[in-house]
Amino acid sequence: MRILLVEDDRTSAAVLSQYLTSQHYLVDLAHDGQAGWHLAEAFDYELIILDVMLPQLDGISFCQQLRAKEDPTPVMMLTAYDSSSDKITGLDAGADDYVVKPYDLDELLARIRALLRRGKVALSPTITWGDLCLDPSICEVTYQGQLLRLTAKEYAILELFLRNTHRIFSQSALLDRLWSFDEPPSENTVRAHIKSLRRKLKEVGATDLIETVYGLGYRLREISPATETLGSKSVKSAPIYSELMPFWQQSYQKYSDRLATLEKAVTALETNSLSASEQHQAARQAHTLIGSLGSFGLEDAARLCREIEQILQGKIEPSQITPLQTLLQQLRASLTAVAPVTSTPDSVDISIEPEESNPQLLIIDDDRELNLLLIAEAKTQGIQAKSVTNISAAREMIARSQPDIILLDLCFPDSKENGLTLLQQLAIERACMPVVVFTASSSFSDRLKATQWRAQSFLQKPTSAPKVIDVILQILQQSTTPEASLLIVDDDPQMLDLLNNLLSPWGFKLTFLEDPQQFWQTLQQTTPDLLILDIAMPNVSGIELCQVVRNDPDWSQLPILFLSAHQDADTVNQVFMAGGDDYVNKPIVGAELIARILNRLERTKMLRQLGNRVNES
Repeated sequence: MRILLVEDDRTSAAVLSQYLTSQHYLVDLAHDGQAGWHLAEAFDYELIILDVMLPQLDGISFCQQLRAKEDPTPVMMLTAYDSSSDKITGLDAGADDYVVKPYDLDELLARIRALLRRGKVALSPTITWGDLCLDPSICEVTYQGQLLRLTAKEYAILELFLRNTHRIFSQSALLDRLWSFDEPPSENTVRAHIKSLRRKLKEVGATDLIETVYGLGYRLREISPATETLGSKSVKSAPIYSELMPFWQQSYQKYSDRLATLEKAVTALETNSLSASEQHQAARQAHTLIGSLGSFGLEDAARLCREIEQILQGKIEPSQITPLQTLLQQLRASLTAVAPVTSTPDSVDISIEPEESNPQLLIIDDDRELNLLLIAEAKTQGIQAKSVTNISAAREMIARSQPDIILLDLCFPDSKENGLTLLQQLAIERACMPVVVFTASSSFSDRLKATQWRAQSFLQKPTSAPKVIDVILQILQQSTTPEASLLIVDDDPQMLDLLNNLLSPWGFKLTFLEDPQQFWQTLQQTTPDLLILDIAMPNVSGIELCQVVRNDPDWSQLPILFLSAHQDADTVNQVFMAGGDDYVNKPIVGAELIARILNRLERTKMLRQLGNRVNES
């Protein structure tokens, strides 16, 4: 749980921060109101603790500003004033609790736990995953009754996994969530904590509980998906990420052609007629496919490509030809399993519809009359609305029309699925798409699950159509796209097309460059807010481009994010030694990439604001 502490008394702040940290909370510390406000804007907190008398921006004004922007984060005020009028002023400003100094630390901790229970993240008394049990009220973890002695960070990592059992967390995501702003980030640190946590789990019999997802990060291990047997190995029949299905339809033939190039190279190997340059080109094709296929969610196909690349990069012995052929057969089978279906009278039209200037609302509800009423009301407010009456049709519509917001009922009596199933899927695959739940269900459990799975609002039927559309409008106004310019340098045109498809809906101004020789001129012309570089490019590498940028005083502070299929420690060290700010492994996961870009832009914005304040003072 992440807490923002804003206290100008540095001694008191240090004592309280250390105490909360010892209780497994993650604490960000600010010593004046304005600095605290910048942190509150940049990060999500479960609780804000404010002193009332703060320089720059006092606690009352801070709280009023927070509530004015409809931020529901719980606020606890600390003050030396004990009069009833002072307490009323604080509570009227929107504070949830008011604690008078000097305070007892144990009582303060109890009040914090109470606020967090009432806050925007509802805590269950205990969390279980098989025989593993985590009790957040006493910060204790047991497995089959055996107590695990975990450090604060190990406990936080495990709690995060248990609260997000279906999510994959990259090393960067773990750093952003569990390390405070003042702690120096190091992905090696994350790996060390994961290793130690696995060791302690293994000691009590919980072996292989934390899974490493190839190229993506970590998650709790689940039941393995169904596989299709081929030869002596198995190939996962992984689905394409739904939001990328239209782009997969357009790109499939290109990837199939690249695979054909690899197959021809291996055929030439059998007759000993493959030249060194042809082998190098085949290895490069395999390398490119690692990132491209993995970014569509084809993790097993990406793994096969990596094994093929490793063989093609070295001297190929006759004994390696048969294994190479087997890998290619598996790869071909993996692609064939997700080949686009040719158009038939019963097939779904998945062509990408032209963009409309008005916001797009998708209504998912089996009440046709209500849908018509909502569509008519939305039209009066300048919203283009469409409706579907079942979950299956909703998935197809979302994949091809990319709505700006979804209005979702939870109850579908004639279907095996309910709205919560789709909401959970959207929370994992489309975290950026706002969803409003609109249902007759009065179950608290449904409300809790809707909150956990990132529903923006929960409306109870019956609610008038104008009120529903007003809520939709408010959320659309809050979900403004970031205004930022990105320069992306990668010599693979398919990867540039994929990135364009992923990033364009976010409103970024995008500039794509295939030829790194044109880099400096393009950089000066576009003046980007963020630079994204591939590492392996002909003539000039991404690391060399990064060094050029860092050597120029005008560009030395430009945030730089690297994309690469290389994962060896030497390459990663070179990236950060050259001045890279972040490193994203291919295959790319769309939601993960977006989160890291937004996080990097927010950090840069905050640092600039803090720098401006220092210069002004």
